[in-house]
Order: sequence, then C-alpha cells, then structure tokens
Amino acid sequence: MAEDSLERAHSLARGGDLPGAAQALERYLEAMPEDAPAHFQFAHLLMELGDTAAAVRSFQRALELAPDQAVAHNDLGNALELLGREADAALAYRRAAETTPAFPPAQYNLALILCRQGQWDEAVKLLRSALEEAPEFRAARLQLGQALVGLGQIDAAQTCFDDLLGADGDDLEAHRAMADLHMGRCRYADAAQHLQRCLALAPHDARATLALGACSQELGRVDEALSHYRRLLRREPSRYYDVVKKLTSASKGRFWVKSAELRRILLG
Repeated sequence: MAEDSLERAHSLARGGDLPGAAQALERYLEAMPEDAPAHFQFAHLLMELGDTAAAVRSFQRALELAPDQAVAHNDLGNALELLGREADAALAYRRAAETTPAFPPAQYNLALILCRQGQWDEAVKLLRSALEEAPEFRAARLQLGQALVGLGQIDAAQTCFDDLLGADGDDLEAHRAMADLHMGRCRYADAAQHLQRCLALAPHDARATLALGACSQELGRVDEALSHYRRLLRREPSRYYDVVKKLTSASKGRFWVKSAELRRILLG
C-alpha cells in the first residue's frame, strides 16, 4: 500500500499534478516515516507549491535521517533564505560546504551571504575552493571578481572578469563588472566600451544606459550624455532623479541650473 502511494506520487508529479503528488507522498510518509529520500522529495514538492515553511521542516526531517547529504543541506539553506532566515541559511550552507568532497553550489551560496556582510576574505576562500572543484562555474568566478574588488585586489578581480569574457565575449554581467571596475579607476573610455557592449546585448538595460551617460559626462561629451539620459527617461520616467544625481555629481559636465530648467533640458 505504501509503495502504491509512492508510485502514485511520482506519477502525479510527472503529470503536473503537484498538489495531488504532495498528498500521495504525505500518505506514503505516514506509513514510511524513516524514508529520508521521500522526505527530501516532499520538501521539493512543498517548495514548488509555495509552502516554504513546511518544506523547511521536511528538509530538516530528511537530514535527521541522513545528516551527511550536502544537497539537502544546501536546499535547506535555499528555503531558509526565502524565509529571511539568513543566519540559519548560512549555517546550512556551511554544513554542505564542509562535506567531502566540497559541494561548490553551497560554497557559492555561503559566499554570497558573506559578501553581503562584507566578509570578503572568507568569501574569496570559498569561491576559490568552489572553482577548484568546478572550474566552469561561471557565477562563482563572477562573484570571486566582485569579492576581490571588495578586498581592493583590483588587478586580480580584472583577471576574473577577463577570464569570463575570454570564455564568452557576450557575457553581459562580466561586461557590467568590467565597466564598474574601470569607472572606479576613472578609466571612463574603457568603461564606455564595455557599457556600449552591454547595450548592444541588452538595448533596454537601464543601468548601463545611466552609467554610459555618466561616462560621457566625465569624458566631456555632455551632449552625448544627455542623449543617453533622454533615451532612458523616455522608457523609464521614474529614473528622473537618478539622472539628476548623475548630472549634478559628475566631476565634469555638471549642470548647475534650476530644477525647472533641468527638467526642460532632459524632458523637453
């Protein structure tokens, strides 16, 4: 009977009936409460159904029965983050990251939390370890570059972004990261090249359009800057004060005019 419920759960899930699959799997677990993989499957069904709190309890039950499962610890961390329980999520990721062999997705997820907290050194160690295990882990290499920027190791960060662009010249996020790096070093012409590539890849990229306007200002090309800002505001009028901030904070091409005149210049 229990096996029938398990098979029915799998069949319903394959057919797209997730609520029915969850009910069948719940009945199976009432009869077979020590089946750790079934608790893990049940947790994922609950996640897909939007019941994250119940999913956390199922992940925890699965780990009580099989505590050395790196994937389960990592997925528990995902669920805890969705609930806003970042400290608990970090602990779950750390347990997954400390398995042997190391589990790169958990190392990456933990590093993201550490970066948000400004704990750059540990984040860099985790990301480098993840890349040793999985050299093609693109997101980890991008985040390693960002963490190295946080440490002030700009040349090492640029190497990470260069590696990404060497593997894929159309890597939008790597172009953005390179643009930010160059702007931070006041290399506005270099930054503009990457931003132009961003806009070739994603013409409506508001962040790149705004940054390209700022680069144009710093390069003394105020009319060009205004063209970028106007294009952005035609698409997203709510960005008006972001544009004003750029116009009035640039070291070159500042606009010291009354707000009404500034609005006329930008919006016509």
